[in-house]
Amino acid sequence: MIAIEDIYDAAFDRGRFPTLVEQLVRAFGAKAGWVAWYDSNRNEGFQAEFGSDPRWLQSYVETYAPHDILRPHLEAMPEGHCENAWPHLQTQEVRESLFYREYLAPQGVVDNLAVNLIKRPGINANLALLRVEPMAPFEPADSRRLSTLVPHLRRAVYIQSHLVRAADQASGAHALAGAGSMYLLLSADLTVAEIDPQLSKMLRLRPGDALAEGRLGKAIQRAIDRQEPVAIEVPVESGSGLPLLCEARPLEPNRFGDLSAGPGPTHAVHITLLSRPRSIAYEAMAALYRLTPTELKVLRDAIEHGDLAGIGERQGMAPATARTHLHRIYDKTGVRSFAGLANLAHRFGRLARE
Repeated sequence: MIAIEDIYDAAFDRGRFPTLVEQLVRAFGAKAGWVAWYDSNRNEGFQAEFGSDPRWLQSYVETYAPHDILRPHLEAMPEGHCENAWPHLQTQEVRESLFYREYLAPQGVVDNLAVNLIKRPGINANLALLRVEPMAPFEPADSRRLSTLVPHLRRAVYIQSHLVRAADQASGAHALAGAGSMYLLLSADLTVAEIDPQLSKMLRLRPGDALAEGRLGKAIQRAIDRQEPVAIEVPVESGSGLPLLCEARPLEPNRFGDLSAGPGPTHAVHITLLSRPRSIAYEAMAALYRLTPTELKVLRDAIEHGDLAGIGERQGMAPATARTHLHRIYDKTGVRSFAGLANLAHRFGRLARE
């Protein structure tokens, strides 16, 4: 019989799904089997199979899928209900169909034990176990045995589907965060649920690690409690301190919690590396406020150096000329001082680059 822990090992490691399918195939005396999940709303999914002939799989996709006379029976089955196809295969309608004559019969298909693991609008997942000649059809006892595994298989597929989505979201979050800022997902007890790869390497943290006792954990807890950013310096491998700014945001509870195992993340923490300068989109700022090329140079110099008196010398112009350009920038951008200009430029912070 299938070990429950093997099902949940596959739930968190998609690479184990083919092995899980193989275990199911062997445990139920089948020839082949597959598990598939597809989310049509997000165009995401995955599939794992064992024992199938690749040539027949390809011919199904390319030729016989539209002629699959058994698919309506599968789609009509209630979620979580196990049913074998043998009774349908004995009907004259099926036996005379092109699908049976050209696809099932040449393979010697005897029976198919199937279940809709997930059946919701836009989201479908199913499991199928196939027997071929000279194997006997599945017995009612086989359906009952598979039914005991269905709740765990449903959770495993659902967990894996969330990981597929999370991987895409994490990839997007990492791309948006760039080199200067990173993310961290935490459960209620400050256990790492997901962490930016760069931050993981830097702080030597992995999913499953607890932050509660450390300096970073206490800082993040303060950020959560106060709902305000908290700055902290944490030690790194080089021995020096790494200044970080931690900002925590609450996450909505997982609406699929009834199908998942373990606590989900309750907070997303945005972590900024304070040791890295912020990159400003000067060209975009100049285009929006119609700054001249010279005014753009003055703007960049003023923000990057913070020394207004030295603009003329650094740019090779008279101090009075530099001041004139700076005040024209004030007028065009609608600010009254360098402090206002610096604040405005900060809003044009761009994605940090490696």
